[in-house]
Amino acid sequence: MTEAARAPAALGDRKLTGEGEARVGAPRQAIWDMLLDPSTLQAVVPGAHNVQKLSETRFAADVTLGIGPVKGRYRAEIRLSDMEPPAAVTLAGTATGMLGTGGGRGRVTLIEEGPATTLIRYRYEAEIGGKVASVGGRLLDGAARVVIGQFFQALARHASGGGAAHRGVLRRLFDRLLKLITGRA
Repeated sequence: MTEAARAPAALGDRKLTGEGEARVGAPRQAIWDMLLDPSTLQAVVPGAHNVQKLSETRFAADVTLGIGPVKGRYRAEIRLSDMEPPAAVTLAGTATGMLGTGGGRGRVTLIEEGPATTLIRYRYEAEIGGKVASVGGRLLDGAARVVIGQFFQALARHASGGGAAHRGVLRRLFDRLLKLITGRA
């Protein structure tokens, strides 16, 4: 095998962009606090293990994610910037693992709709490279939307006090959706 054939694909092999919103039954400040709390993040980030707060603006975590038959563990680092507590934050991060690399940034805006309702708006762009990008191909767009949707659903349940009881159900639904997307139903 040549050196070029062994080299991982470059970051940027696959670009993903998206935006969306989610309504959460909790006050804006409570949602803001949850987004900065490592134990909450570990509970709501799909596949997260060992989330650590390195500083007021940096987090690290181990994350296990998969698309169809390709599943891997990644080391992720996230930096927060452009913070406007409790209204908005920009997140930028990288993830590296045996199956590839990823990096991106996103803007999260929290809009208070009432004393106990917050509208979360988000917009993101990411680049993924390596084996996961080549195998996942077009499935990455759908999978990214599912994972992001799963995060906000878990955050909403956590905010309303129902986090732990529903994670197993959500994981099974997510796995089933991925199987449908990949044609392995």
